[in-house]
Amino acid sequence: PPGGGVDAVARMFADKMSAIFGQPVVVVNHGGAAGGIAGKQISAEAPDGYTILVNSNSMVIYSLMNPKTGLVVERDLQAVASVAPQAIIMVTSPELQVNSLSDLIALARKRPLNYGTPGSGSIPHLVIEQLLSTLPGVNMQHVPFQGAAPALTAVMANQIDIASVTLPPAAPFVTAGKVKGIAVTSTKRSAALPQVPTAAESGFPTIVATAWTGFFVPPKTPKTVVDRLEQAILQVAAMPDIKEKLTKLGFEPTSTPGAQFRSELSTEIKTWSAVLEKANLIQK
Repeated sequence: PPGGGVDAVARMFADKMSAIFGQPVVVVNHGGAAGGIAGKQISAEAPDGYTILVNSNSMVIYSLMNPKTGLVVERDLQAVASVAPQAIIMVTSPELQVNSLSDLIALARKRPLNYGTPGSGSIPHLVIEQLLSTLPGVNMQHVPFQGAAPALTAVMANQIDIASVTLPPAAPFVTAGKVKGIAVTSTKRSAALPQVPTAAESGFPTIVATAWTGFFVPPKTPKTVVDRLEQAILQVAAMPDIKEKLTKLGFEPTSTPGAQFRSELSTEIKTWSAVLEKANLIQK
């Protein structure tokens, strides 16, 4: 839907790609089913490169959680490239007596904690589930919200102990001291919040995840067309003004070429499938 991270990135890239291709690149928003509705629609479009899907891991996870939707991402869509990953950040109220991820885990072993996320099956939700699967004796209860903003509001009001959300909406509140940044899930610290350590630095090296923005086309799109689109996407991602805008918003100003993205996507599907299965989140 309009106004989210995927929408912001899509519009930034569409503007630059219009100039590269010498013709308008128009963003059309199709919400619903965590991007699954748009995914199904694009999979049935003509494989000519004129219709491109911009979506995130949410679509992948939704399709894994809900097999009845019939969307199989690796079969029904062709990945072109990914850009602008968002780290996941775990935050608490400044009043909660913890200063690190280890402190948080220790507290959760003493008493139950609750954690809010932008919704069941979101990347921030699954990051916590992945963490919990490695920590016997840790008691945390999931509280799903309709987006990052209400989860952050709840943690600031001490209605929940922890919020797990993507970094861009949380960054201003951490900077202002309204919430306490505990850990980010990227491979390195975020330029937007360099004071917040990574989960790996905090002693949890397996907790590495980002919410990426991926570009997809219908299956059977010719390689020459996919290659041309990939080249344009990577060209835009390398532009200094785009990198600066993304960094200021809390995205990582990086890009992943098609072959690498497709490989990482395949690995990610296996990883999240296992997490969903263990957490009993797959709709039978």
